Amino acid sequence: MSHLTSEQRYTISVLLEQNFSKSQIALLIKKDKSVVTRELKRNCNLRSGKYDYALA
Repeated sequence: MSHLTSEQRYTISVLLEQNFSKSQIALLIKKDKSVVTRELKRNCNLRSGKYDYALA
Protein backbone atom coordinates (compact mmCIF):
# COMPACT_ATOMS: atom_id res chain seq x y z
CA MET A 1 0.00 0.00 0.00
CA SER A 2 1.43 3.38 -0.91
CA HIS A 3 -0.58 5.73 1.28
CA LEU A 4 1.46 8.31 3.09
CA THR A 5 1.05 9.10 6.75
CA SER A 6 0.80 12.68 7.95
CA GLU A 7 4.26 12.23 9.46
CA GLN A 8 5.69 11.18 6.07
CA ARG A 9 4.04 14.17 4.40
CA TYR A 10 5.55 16.50 6.98
CA THR A 11 8.95 14.86 6.44
CA ILE A 12 8.65 15.44 2.68
CA SER A 13 7.93 19.11 3.36
CA VAL A 14 10.95 19.53 5.64
CA LEU A 15 13.31 17.69 3.30
CA LEU A 16 12.17 19.71 0.28
CA GLU A 17 13.01 22.90 2.15
CA GLN A 18 16.48 21.45 2.74
CA ASN A 19 16.85 20.81 -1.02
CA PHE A 20 16.76 17.01 -0.89
CA SER A 21 15.96 15.36 -4.24
CA LYS A 22 12.80 13.31 -4.78
CA SER A 23 14.95 10.17 -4.92
CA GLN A 24 16.64 10.98 -1.61
CA ILE A 25 13.28 11.72 0.03
CA ALA A 26 11.85 8.45 -1.27
CA LEU A 27 14.75 6.50 0.24
CA LEU A 28 14.42 8.24 3.58
CA ILE A 29 10.67 7.67 3.93
CA LYS A 30 10.93 4.15 2.43
CA LYS A 31 8.56 4.79 -0.47
CA ASP A 32 8.99 4.57 -4.23
CA LYS A 33 10.04 7.76 -6.00
CA SER A 34 6.77 7.72 -7.96
CA VAL A 35 4.80 8.00 -4.69
CA VAL A 36 6.76 11.12 -3.75
CA THR A 37 6.35 12.59 -7.24
CA ARG A 38 2.57 12.02 -7.21
CA GLU A 39 2.29 13.50 -3.73
CA LEU A 40 4.10 16.65 -4.84
CA LYS A 41 1.85 17.02 -7.90
CA ARG A 42 -1.35 16.54 -5.92
CA ASN A 43 -0.59 18.77 -2.97
CA CYS A 44 1.17 21.84 -4.26
CA ASN A 45 -0.22 25.25 -3.46
CA LEU A 46 -1.54 26.60 -6.77
CA ARG A 47 -0.42 30.17 -6.04
CA SER A 48 3.06 29.57 -4.71
CA GLY A 49 3.78 26.26 -6.42
CA LYS A 50 5.23 24.95 -3.15
CA TYR A 51 4.34 21.63 -1.57
CA ASP A 52 1.86 22.00 1.28
CA TYR A 53 1.55 18.84 3.37
CA ALA A 54 -1.55 20.27 5.07
CA LEU A 55 -3.51 20.11 1.78
CA ALA A 56 -3.52 16.31 1.86
